[in-house]
Amino acid sequence: MTMSEQAKKEFVADMLCIADTDWVLGHWYIKVMLNGRSLTDCSAFAGMAQDTLGHTRAIFRYLEDELDLPEHQLEFGRDRTQLHDMQMLSLPPENWGDFLVSTFLAEVAIWSLLNTFKESSSAETKGLVKHLGKELYFHRIGLEGWLKAADQADHEDMREAVKRRAPAVLAWFDSKERAASDLLLQDNVRSSSVWDARLNFIQDSFGKLTAVLGISDEDLTSIMNTGLDGEWDANRRRTVGTTIPDTLWEFMIPTDPDTIALRRPLAVSIDDNLDLFHRPEYSDDD
Repeated sequence: MTMSEQAKKEFVADMLCIADTDWVLGHWYIKVMLNGRSLTDCSAFAGMAQDTLGHTRAIFRYLEDELDLPEHQLEFGRDRTQLHDMQMLSLPPENWGDFLVSTFLAEVAIWSLLNTFKESSSAETKGLVKHLGKELYFHRIGLEGWLKAADQADHEDMREAVKRRAPAVLAWFDSKERAASDLLLQDNVRSSSVWDARLNFIQDSFGKLTAVLGISDEDLTSIMNTGLDGEWDANRRRTVGTTIPDTLWEFMIPTDPDTIALRRPLAVSIDDNLDLFHRPEYSDDD
């Protein structure tokens, strides 16, 4: 892929925002799997987790090839402070309604951002988006079905979850000004702007949630005007200094010896080859 060094940094950061968010979301599905309300729910969550983690590893492998990094570097060679995951998923779901709303918002947001590369000048990126998009479509359809099937007792939890969760998802798309100066869009690596992706996200997510929950225009306006506290890290698309909690990270990359023994075996060479991800040319410091 031919692009300037700065554009390449931004491309890597954005793809990590998608991959790391998928990574965390996949573990949400695994963690909540046994809390499904039917065997069908549990089976569906297992399949969605498999898809989502598969997407993560596909993007990781693609970036490792692009950056000439060791295999598995992005999965096992970083700590949680280097993840580019969506800040909204750092807060665990409080109830069934919150889980449905959070995963639906995350799935729509992931696709909205990924879709900005749909007609990329990079054939590899374009192909990746096309392949992942097919599976992401069925995730959204499934979650819409769960949202519609929720009973009235869940609706209040869901409305509260929208108010609590949506501002962090909207922040993920950053600002209109930053989208206008996007080097990836200028270099045709991105085929549509991130701000257009934000508008598509609002239409696809808020429109469907409003239809199910009857969210008022006043509440929607409040959500749209609510920002996140703290300094913004545009590279990781979350506020500076925030990370996923220790317990979630331990669930994703366990350090407990007994848990490690139960994980899939890895080639010994991985431990030998991994180095710190923060190579000078891809550091977050500039």
